[in-house]
Amino acid sequence: MKIAIVLPTYNEQAAVSSLIPEIFGVCGKNRIDCTVIVVDDNSPDGTAETVKELQGKYKIVLISRPKKMGLGTAYIAGFKKALEIGTDLVFSMDADFSHQPRSIPDFVEASRDFDVVLGSRYVSGGGTSMCGYRLVLSRGANFIASTLLGFKAKDITTGYRCYNAKVLKTIDLDSIKTSGYSFLEEILFVCNKQKGFSIGETPIFFDTRRSGESKLGRKEIIKFFLNMLRLKINSLFQKQNN
Repeated sequence: MKIAIVLPTYNEQAAVSSLIPEIFGVCGKNRIDCTVIVVDDNSPDGTAETVKELQGKYKIVLISRPKKMGLGTAYIAGFKKALEIGTDLVFSMDADFSHQPRSIPDFVEASRDFDVVLGSRYVSGGGTSMCGYRLVLSRGANFIASTLLGFKAKDITTGYRCYNAKVLKTIDLDSIKTSGYSFLEEILFVCNKQKGFSIGETPIFFDTRRSGESKLGRKEIIKFFLNMLRLKINSLFQKQNN
């Protein structure tokens, strides 16, 4: 089984220096052939330099971009590279240790039954250390996405995912309009509602980041809600036209 794990980074030097070796440790113990694809947006903290040092020990592809260009475009660049090098499964994962590498084998197992597997905080066995405002925001975003777009999964906003390569080959990645966090909902909408691919969930524990700062600001939150409305309106027009 060949997998590729796409890690978008911006100022994640401290995290990736530990995260990448841990990913390969988990994959090695479980006999999973892994390639890590780092998409770095010109991090001033030296993230790319650290990744280059790790390339001498591990199978890592580094995509260096000239500036911050958004989470969505980072994932698209990484997904395209994963398909180019040839892989069975393509993961998306945060580079700040909020997504635990130990869950990788669970995704691989679940992918036998589903086309897209979501790492879920909100199914039995899952959990999170988030509390207060962050937890309310996460729950609210999931409720809105599920209600507007008709998803049955419990954790629509999770960024820890595993896509069968055939899914990413089938959909038009360049047609996805969002570049920020709502990219996660739009690509799921395309995969499931437009193309009919199945969605499954596996429990994960979502931890708070070990270092750095969250990139989720007020602007991204507003864009999320606007994009959910756009997808809902577009889906209604498509139904009318059909």
